Amino acid sequence: MMRKRGAAFAFAALLSACSPDATRSTPSADADYPDGTSVSRASTLQLVAEKKLSKLLPTKDVDHYEGSGIVAAGGMLYVASDNLTRIALIDTSLEKGKLGPGEATNSQYEAITASDDGRFFTMVESDTNGPAQVAELDADTAFVEKSDTDATFDHANKGFEGGAWLRVAEQEYLLALCENNDCQDDDDPPGEGRAQLLSLVDGIWTTRVRLKLPESVAFLNYSDIALKPKGDGSYAVAVVSRKSSALWLGTLSTSPWAFTGPGAFYNFPRAADGAVRYCSVEGITFLGPGVLGVVSDKSDGSKPCSDEEESIHIFQVPQ
Repeated sequence: MMRKRGAAFAFAALLSACSPDATRSTPSADADYPDGTSVSRASTLQLVAEKKLSKLLPTKDVDHYEGSGIVAAGGMLYVASDNLTRIALIDTSLEKGKLGPGEATNSQYEAITASDDGRFFTMVESDTNGPAQVAELDADTAFVEKSDTDATFDHANKGFEGGAWLRVAEQEYLLALCENNDCQDDDDPPGEGRAQLLSLVDGIWTTRVRLKLPESVAFLNYSDIALKPKGDGSYAVAVVSRKSSALWLGTLSTSPWAFTGPGAFYNFPRAADGAVRYCSVEGITFLGPGVLGVVSDKSDGSKPCSDEEESIHIFQVPQ
């Protein structure tokens, strides 16, 4: 069943321009006060609506949906799952959904992002330690081709987990987010988030700039990244973490290329006893002013994690 919070959150307004202001007030002397100025002081996102993907999509050939990425485009929400190559199209009211072309087979799609001319790109996670890859999809989300990147990772299934398309000075780029701190393994300490700016050169997505997230973004891992133009050449940035069940909103400068902060931190809602409920958040996209679309993968099956797994959610940044 879909849950809604507050009549003020009209779905018709969800795809309007995102608010550019991602900064917060000066930190309180009380480290436990939730003012959003650090991970330890993270405020809590407000749930607007959510629904299980299996309630929106066919289950004849696909018995579950391992949601791994989401992007808003053309008034619809496009959801990638790493257990099939078919992209889901879901309306912003979370009432109707359908699947695009493809197969009910493992895709290892770990993110989805949309270009300004109707194409889609997914980051493809490798089960070997070869180069990370990018799959291009057409306007109907049908597979077009797969291209290598120049990035390799020492650990299988620990490569680029998030991705966001952007165009700057007529050049198109993909901003690829590493899953782990310092683009390494699960044991690297928090505060070393990394992204690589890629452009297509002779069929290879080639690294142009390596960017470091602010050290304050001390998440245990990094699941996805979303961008929204601010109108001045910079972008609002959203970075979500599955392991930390948290979100950072900051800014991407393109001249010079850099993530800037301090930004603002938000936790996904916890259970009454403080337990993490949103244990498998994997994808993030901007919708409207302070409104974000999120998708969740499968969890370990424990309560309360299983209540929110394999679902699509809409959250509001608290005012």
